[in-house]
Amino acid sequence: MTFAPLLAADGLYVLPVKTPETLLRDSARQIVRRALGDALTKILAAKDGSIELLSSPGQPIRLAPPWSHIGISVSHEPGLSLAAAHLGGPVGIDLMRLGAPIAEIELLAHDYLGPAETLAIGTQPVEMRQLAFANAWTRLEARLKCLALPLNEWAPELEAQLATCTVTELAMPSGWIAAVATGPTSTQWAELQHL
Repeated sequence: MTFAPLLAADGLYVLPVKTPETLLRDSARQIVRRALGDALTKILAAKDGSIELLSSPGQPIRLAPPWSHIGISVSHEPGLSLAAAHLGGPVGIDLMRLGAPIAEIELLAHDYLGPAETLAIGTQPVEMRQLAFANAWTRLEARLKCLALPLNEWAPELEAQLATCTVTELAMPSGWIAAVATGPTSTQWAELQHL
């Protein structure tokens, strides 16, 4: 399998993987795990078959020792999955395919994205609000995944935690939105635990 990263910089790799056009993710998960294992074997100059991906239902994929310090994150949409690996620690990735208009954008933004994002989305022309919402939502989900946090309603404390991540919007084909986030240093994370 050819490894063609979407992004490869500063120990962060994002791998796009073509997957079946279905909401059923079993096949996509297998395809992504194979592609991720092949890519990591090359990136880490590891012996074939030595990269072990560990996962359990509801938990993110992680690597077995001696590479357990490497962050892994995956996001699926029918037809495409993105896998991210960060050699320096935690990572989160989120992918969204634009389609039918998202109902109640303002309510979702208010509840989950906070006042600043809600205002920014609301000031967009009507035809641009879905795109603005999708960009904000993928940035949110990427940071939540990076910090291993569940989706919760916006709160100032949550915003402070999310601010410790560095988030990058990825250049995607038309109709696709994606963001990747890398995590705080171990010192920053220890400080967050006391908030």
